[in-house]
Amino acid sequence: MKNNVPCALIRDLVPLYAEDLVSDETRKELETHIQECEECKAYYDRATKEMECEKMEEVKQKTVEIDYMKRIHAYQKRNALLGGIVSFLLGVFLPVGLLGLSVFVMQGGPSAYHFARLELMWPMMLVQMLVSGIVVCVVYCIINRVIRKK
Repeated sequence: MKNNVPCALIRDLVPLYAEDLVSDETRKELETHIQECEECKAYYDRATKEMECEKMEEVKQKTVEIDYMKRIHAYQKRNALLGGIVSFLLGVFLPVGLLGLSVFVMQGGPSAYHFARLELMWPMMLVQMLVSGIVVCVVYCIINRVIRKK
């Protein structure tokens, strides 16, 4: 070897050189030594190959983490949507349930009076069912948002 820089020093500097963290003067010395010394050239090749493998592994790990987070986000969205639908249906059928409870339990069943009253009140009942469904759904969505932000 014609160079006066020891191989041990070159091997210590190879990782910094591979990441371009050395000065111009040091870079020139390293390049000259690596061109002249076969052992250091082989060491440099192995070190850069290992560094590339490590970078690829880091990228894979980040991709796996991102995919996992996407699945969690999709799961949360699906659960929020299902919860909204269920709460809407619950709100819609709550007035019907209360009416049915009052007619069947407290008054012993429907009579002609109840059917006549239901015919008159049906449009208002539909609006009430829709409004109560929307209100319950909105309350559910607000609570769900507050819980997810914590």
